Amino acid sequence: MEQHSPLYHYYLAMSTDKDVILSYKGPVTPPLVAEISRDITYKISDNPKVGRKIFAIFIELAQNILFYSAEKTLVADRQESIGCFMLSKSEDGILCEFGNLVENDYLDELIDSCNTINALDRTSLREYKRQQRNTDLPRERSKGAGIGLIQVAITAETPLMVRYENITDNLSFFSLSVNVKI
Repeated sequence: MEQHSPLYHYYLAMSTDKDVILSYKGPVTPPLVAEISRDITYKISDNPKVGRKIFAIFIELAQNILFYSAEKTLVADRQESIGCFMLSKSEDGILCEFGNLVENDYLDELIDSCNTINALDRTSLREYKRQQRNTDLPRERSKGAGIGLIQVAITAETPLMVRYENITDNLSFFSLSVNVKI
């Protein structure tokens, strides 16, 4: 009796009701981000405005995986962050989905930040971004001014869709999606 492989189940999950433009799971490295950025530019060249939005969102959320993923692997003597992402066609645009493991100690802060961002309109988001950029108090784990998710919401012009699944007492799988309308 034949059994279906885990790869086959992954294949089915990626195929079901989705017109996948691009998907990836594994180490997220700067060269990979650069290569996939070029691929995105090529694949969405028929609509330059949407292509620029997808490109900017991809860079920001791929960097979040690169900087903050709690899952690491050793690649060529370097610790690399693990994550996944998928771009697929939606009814009215392109759905950008990103996910990685996060430490549960930071999960509430991350969810609260997304909820704050989702509660603001475009003008308020721009003001909030300026405030965050000008603050003297860096966030504990932030590699920048903490404005990346704000910029994603401004660029996408749609709410951040947040989901998480507890994996262990210390880790959760966190996914963030935005739909960029065409």
